[in-house]
Amino acid sequence: MKMTLHRRNFIGGLVVGGTVLPRLGMANEAEWKHLVQRLAAKKERLASMIDEAQRKQLCIDYAETSFNVITLFQQAAQHDHDHMDRVREIFKTYGRYPKIDPVHTERLPLTELEGCIDVAESAMAELELQLARKARPAAPPDLGQGQMELAPFAYRLDGKPVFPSSLVWAPETDIHRQAFGHMGGGYLQISQLEPDGTPDPRNLQRSIERTREQVEKNVAPIVYLMGHSPGKWQQEKHPEILHGGRNFTQYDIDSPLVRGWIKNLCEGMLPALSKACGDQPMMHLVANEPHFATAKGGWKASNGLSDITLEKFHRWLEAKYESIAALNQVYGTSHSGWDEVLFHNQPVGNRQIDPRLRGTPVWYDWNRFNQERVSDWFTYLKEQSQANDAGRKAPMSIKMLGFTLSRNTRDGGMDIEYLTKLQDVMGADLRVAPSGAQFFGKHEEGMDPETGWQAHYAYDWSEQSMYLDFSKSLCPEKVFYDSEWHGFGAVSWRHFGMGRAYVRSALWLAFTHGMGVIKPWLWGRGEDGALSSKTDHVGELATQPIAVDAFGRTMKELNAHAEHVVALVPARRDFLIYYCEESAIQDEGYTAGFKELYEALKLLNLNVGFTTPNEMGRLDAATQTVLVPPTPFISTNSLERLKAFKGRVVLVGESFGKNEVGAPRAAGGIPAPFATLKHDHSFALVQPLETVLSPVAPKPLVAVAVTDKGGRKAVGVAMGQATDAKSGNMLLVLNNLGKDPRVVSIDPDLKVADLIHHRKIQNRIKLQPCDVRLLMVAM
Repeated sequence: MKMTLHRRNFIGGLVVGGTVLPRLGMANEAEWKHLVQRLAAKKERLASMIDEAQRKQLCIDYAETSFNVITLFQQAAQHDHDHMDRVREIFKTYGRYPKIDPVHTERLPLTELEGCIDVAESAMAELELQLARKARPAAPPDLGQGQMELAPFAYRLDGKPVFPSSLVWAPETDIHRQAFGHMGGGYLQISQLEPDGTPDPRNLQRSIERTREQVEKNVAPIVYLMGHSPGKWQQEKHPEILHGGRNFTQYDIDSPLVRGWIKNLCEGMLPALSKACGDQPMMHLVANEPHFATAKGGWKASNGLSDITLEKFHRWLEAKYESIAALNQVYGTSHSGWDEVLFHNQPVGNRQIDPRLRGTPVWYDWNRFNQERVSDWFTYLKEQSQANDAGRKAPMSIKMLGFTLSRNTRDGGMDIEYLTKLQDVMGADLRVAPSGAQFFGKHEEGMDPETGWQAHYAYDWSEQSMYLDFSKSLCPEKVFYDSEWHGFGAVSWRHFGMGRAYVRSALWLAFTHGMGVIKPWLWGRGEDGALSSKTDHVGELATQPIAVDAFGRTMKELNAHAEHVVALVPARRDFLIYYCEESAIQDEGYTAGFKELYEALKLLNLNVGFTTPNEMGRLDAATQTVLVPPTPFISTNSLERLKAFKGRVVLVGESFGKNEVGAPRAAGGIPAPFATLKHDHSFALVQPLETVLSPVAPKPLVAVAVTDKGGRKAVGVAMGQATDAKSGNMLLVLNNLGKDPRVVSIDPDLKVADLIHHRKIQNRIKLQPCDVRLLMVAM
């Protein structure tokens, strides 16, 4: 592969003129000059080593990524240095800015250069090992060459699995693509329509031309994101469409007008865009972080509900109960008509359900109705997208909120099981957060000295892993696309010095749990290096060279070992948590309960997943075990499906006290459970679960013991095992999620090789926090 270092850009080129700029201060300006000189020397040395490695036909892809990241951040640091007033203004748009140490702003250009020096030194240290023949990293595929297609379990490039990637808002240049990945895409929404229902011809032509340019660069997949903001003329002519709008879907999804515009948009734009894609794979990303909260205090719930939505709800109730008398009997009310059920005579903005009704019949009915109308909306978006993409039937995906499964509310209308199955490429924006981050009010649970994640782990990992395990349990062959990965920052947290070990560990954890495509939030710099004013960037990815370098290098590492990584994602689960939507809707503590159970099973490194009432008939009673977390609300249908399972059922905590609408249920749950355990926090559940499940757990391919540095049995190392299809040997991935070192011991009679560094290793492996190993184990 020909080296494509962008040497003409900024090698030693950060020249400060004779006038000392007052923005940094005299002392900092001197430090700036010193760092510029140091970095120029380091970068020249790195370029020389890359030349030498290339002459010796060694893999230079990783070093090339580091070189290009340095180039990008040299430009960024220079721009920040020259425009410090603008940097301050952008940073202050962050609502939590007063809580952040101003040094993170005032020293930004300096810390960016310091980060670049660290990147250069790290890259040179790895190249020295290669040049000394002490390391042989596997070469990643060149994603800029070949034909990509969507296949079961992964995208494939010329028949081999790959993991496409990029960064949100990354410019479409060669240097950005080499460093971050080769994805492309475009944007469409109804605001691009003219009043006659046809698309703006200039906008359509620009979109076609951009797509053709991406095809010429062999960018793939090409993802079209559908936005949901109405245009000015639409709002002025039909202001009622805003009733029921939410944060990123700003109009009434039940409005026939809106649905007509969606149809016009798809018919007017997608045929031409599909044709422009040529042979490149295409994807319909039909929504960004959809959420239709309807409870008081919920996200944009104060926008209320439209008359159309209320009429649909009344007809839904009528279809369910047939008579108002039947409804009154269940509700314990005396309504004289359907229109009196919820929000009677309420103005649009007041149409929000009271959270105190949770656990009652009306709460359940409203939430089920809300889920059904939202599911119908996404079904419509899929149908219109695929009906107009020139016969491609390109895969549909939704950028679901990453907390859709773990958050304890369900009034947002997202039926996670239905929508997971509806999507062709499953999607969400998942979150991991490193220890040492500055949190802003949403993560107090992580601080508890006994049960909080920061007491035990190097980073908060469970939301990401649990969502992926849930999705891949229901649809194991579908690819998962995280189009806004929040591992580098989120509204609720920032970290001002993310380490490469954290980034690498979090990404390996994601892809060994079924991630298939990833696009982290957020690059946010233009081609000139300037920070975008569209959002704040304090503590974000665009200010941290070390984290960016770790992302680019890790994605190349994952792609180099993609066949092994895909094999390590289980296609079948041995232990399945029974997910009951009735309890998720009605019980505030339900999600926390199954999360504790899930984390305990993961600590035991059991092959865990999820099942639902709809999936119970697919399970194998002889080899699979179902675990029921505290499930206080359950319908007769869901309970009967659980009872019909003839395999092992483990009850964890008390369950089945009420039906779905909150009426007491007569005694009679699971007649003869395999075991009954008291529910507790995850670490307290580990020992009882191990006692009950170890005798029925499949024998691992490789027997592994994990201890702390004192030799005591320990947990915290995430493991995956599989059989290598080519050699018949055993694959083993180790990822230390714990905040403390661990020692992993493998049978001394087995032969162990480190696949990443391509060398034999000892059978006693010391892991620091966030250490990752990909091993081949042979007899």
